[in-house]
Amino acid sequence: LSHRNQILLNILSNALHNEKKVKIANDWQSVKNELIAQSVYAIPANSIELNDEDAIEYLQLVGRNVQVFHQLMQEQQDLIYLLENNGIPVVILKGASAAMSYPIPENRCMGDIDIIVKPDDFEKAFHLLCQNDYTNKDTLEKYHRHIGFLTQSGIEVELHNYFSTSDNGEQNAVLDNLIYAAIDKRTVVSVCGYDASVLPTLETGIVLLAHINQHLGTGLGLRQIIDWMCFVEKHLDDELWNSGFANTADSVGMKQLAVAVTAMCRKHLGLNAEISWDKLPDNFVVDELMEYILAHGNFGRKDTITSKTISVIRGFRNPIKGLKMAQETGLRTWKLLDRHKWLKPFAWLYQICRWVVRGKKGGASISSAMADSKQEQYETDLLSKIGVTRL
Repeated sequence: LSHRNQILLNILSNALHNEKKVKIANDWQSVKNELIAQSVYAIPANSIELNDEDAIEYLQLVGRNVQVFHQLMQEQQDLIYLLENNGIPVVILKGASAAMSYPIPENRCMGDIDIIVKPDDFEKAFHLLCQNDYTNKDTLEKYHRHIGFLTQSGIEVELHNYFSTSDNGEQNAVLDNLIYAAIDKRTVVSVCGYDASVLPTLETGIVLLAHINQHLGTGLGLRQIIDWMCFVEKHLDDELWNSGFANTADSVGMKQLAVAVTAMCRKHLGLNAEISWDKLPDNFVVDELMEYILAHGNFGRKDTITSKTISVIRGFRNPIKGLKMAQETGLRTWKLLDRHKWLKPFAWLYQICRWVVRGKKGGASISSAMADSKQEQYETDLLSKIGVTRL
């Protein structure tokens, strides 16, 4: 790891485990930029010493995060009350259900509100939100996994019909049915004085793990990794792991991922938990996984300079999904199909040729394409080794 990243991880570890403050001098600007890229910039607010100028700028940034946190939590509480008072059971996914395990929940960066209801309640929930000044970004005819709404103050809400996204349909069904069944066992917890309806402990942990699985292939920041670590430290002891969590994680194809990410947190983020289930072979991809996460940033935020060649190659990590992507894109871009409908089955071939031509025009060479392909193959092998089921 680079010197900057070692400082970054040390800062976060200290902040999350109430250790001594870290004094930052010359490296602060690059560290701060990395904290922002990883969506964890508010966590060390009480754990670093800066010069006056940097401290003022940083505390303003943290203050804005706290303001957004409270606004989102209030909107979320109102949303829960609206649905529950109209006979629609609802739970929060991620967000507040992750923040409640943090030493200081306000210091978790919050982006939107994710909620899920039972399938039979989905359309009822959709219409209820529409009737109560939530602006829908999608329609019932076009939705798949969730429908997006905006509150009057501009907070984004995602109303989920289902949560799973892996490449294994059977495991997806297990995960979604697990969540649906757990909605009836939901509890209301207080997070910084706001009510939040959350899943039971085991199901909360599985959702946080599935969130890592969902986004790791295209870039995942330290925020989701820290969500998991805080959950492990607070809840996932050997008893819970052995009494049900391990088997449940295995049933959705994520047991190896749970162990690998936890072992990484122990080595690089100071995970503080007396557990025995996070044992891996010596140096088993832990360093590579952390380097991969730091290289991409939260939701691939640092991948803005990623070449189009890499984006296409990444799409073919799963060949079936890659061909489906090529077919769907070809159907949108091949103008000849307007006059020759019989060509539709070959849209995938047209699109692949189109990508090759565009790559050449953009300056891509065979050598650069091979280098990109080699890098993507390395990342694919890494993700497969740790058990990621969505590539």
